[in-house]
Amino acid sequence: MIPILGLSLLLCAPGHADAALSSPNPVFNFETLLERSDTSDLIYEPEFAAFDRSIIGRAAPDQPLLTNNGPDSRSIIPGGTVCYIVDKKTLFGKNKRNDDHKATDTNGEPGHENSRRAESRTVYVSANTCSRPTLKSKDKNGNPEKTPQLSLYTSTTNKIKCPTAGNYNESNPDTAKIPFDEGAIMLTMNATNDIYISVVAENLTQKFDGEWKYQIAISFDDYYHNYDAKNGTARLLLMDSDSTSALLFTSDLTQNSDETQQIMKRPPPFQIFVGDEKLRNIDGLRHSACGLQNNAEIWANDKKTGRHNDLVTTGLTTRGQGGMPKQQFLIAGLNHSTTYSGILVKMPDNDSKRDTKSGRTIGGGGTVYRATTFETSSSTNCKMVTNLDFCNETQYAVPGNDKKFNNTALAKHYDDYARKMYANFEKVMMQVPCEAPPESRYSLARNCDECREAYKRWLCTVTIPRCEDVMGGSRYSVVRDAFQAFPNGTTLPDDFRKGLKAAANNSSRNAWIDKTVQPGPYKELLPCADVCYEFQRELRTAESGYFEYNM
Repeated sequence: MIPILGLSLLLCAPGHADAALSSPNPVFNFETLLERSDTSDLIYEPEFAAFDRSIIGRAAPDQPLLTNNGPDSRSIIPGGTVCYIVDKKTLFGKNKRNDDHKATDTNGEPGHENSRRAESRTVYVSANTCSRPTLKSKDKNGNPEKTPQLSLYTSTTNKIKCPTAGNYNESNPDTAKIPFDEGAIMLTMNATNDIYISVVAENLTQKFDGEWKYQIAISFDDYYHNYDAKNGTARLLLMDSDSTSALLFTSDLTQNSDETQQIMKRPPPFQIFVGDEKLRNIDGLRHSACGLQNNAEIWANDKKTGRHNDLVTTGLTTRGQGGMPKQQFLIAGLNHSTTYSGILVKMPDNDSKRDTKSGRTIGGGGTVYRATTFETSSSTNCKMVTNLDFCNETQYAVPGNDKKFNNTALAKHYDDYARKMYANFEKVMMQVPCEAPPESRYSLARNCDECREAYKRWLCTVTIPRCEDVMGGSRYSVVRDAFQAFPNGTTLPDDFRKGLKAAANNSSRNAWIDKTVQPGPYKELLPCADVCYEFQRELRTAESGYFEYNM
């Protein structure tokens, strides 16, 4: 049947048979036609300039075209579908959109169409949900029910140009369905031909307000929207919190100390989003940069363009072990006894990579990192202090009193006292010949500067105690001032105080705290033993030949 059909076409073609085979624009690719065992789906679409498409057939409805690193933002109602196409021109360029008969082999001769079909390109598909409807129905706890996630459908066959739930078949390898996860999706496809992508919203049977808004993009370089589930390049860590504020910081921004000065001169790289777990405003959107921007209660960045940006003080610091650069966030205006989620997001900057052809930013949708959960204290007499001038490594909650000090004044009060105590140590150090030549020193392993630093670290740690809620805290904590009144005049229950008979339970480590701050009952988290060990080692090694210090 097929040879007869091919012969008939040759005989019917105008002009000489050889001319028909070598024509630059033949109607059919004869080599392909003769090799096919089934011609039932072969489509003949003539190109007659004299006739418009209303005569020769209707064109497929227009679908939005996704291009490299070009995001598309839209709204979608419940039950709605938006269909996209990534065509061959976008995938392979103009020279790859030629008809099958233009394919050539390595010798420049007409080649088999499979030589073109074998070419493939990796496509990174990503999308973020920027907002979603709010359901009016409540769950068993009285909270609004969670809104369903959007879904992404894909098709690599032109038989399904708008993949949806209606034409999706799990057993069909040419189609796929991927639900969004916390408002984000990341998918890699190997494309050899046009690919079709649909964003689908579920029907909602409950009453609701609003609609979904999303952004989708494809890239040949990397994901335009990224979620780092493993926190491979950034972690948000909690240093400490009190009843209204929390101090968080990132992991080290580099492992190379030679890069420290250069990093410290740059703007802080991360934005932070904070959401109250009770309000559930960011539920279903924790992996979406635009979703967090639209819904988180607190959004802070270095450009001061966020939401409640004034509640967050952020900057780069080298405080902490190792002295490597990191970004810290002091967040104020929080509610007591409340659980929050803190999420880092890194948006592209001036140094980000760009597509050389279009100039578009690669990864322009930003990278979202895994959330860190933290809780504020129920106690009002533990207060966060940071950015101390002398005790510059002290950053935690300390015994406080709202009626006498705000957090800034409290930090200065402790810092000034520690500096005064350190002055006595400096007087002793004046008796030590720190500038003596090496042969006259007691130790070549340690010097006076290292001794001073170790003493300062120990002094700040024991002078400024770390405060925890007296009714909570860890097993390493010691109850202090149990029989004193809180700043608001209340006292601990008698049942709680019955077993507290040690002298340490009725006073602070330093009487100066009870006299000047008067914090009331609290728990002190004891210093780490290595602070004391380090101080003893430094002191004995460097100065044992001159004086002895008993701790």
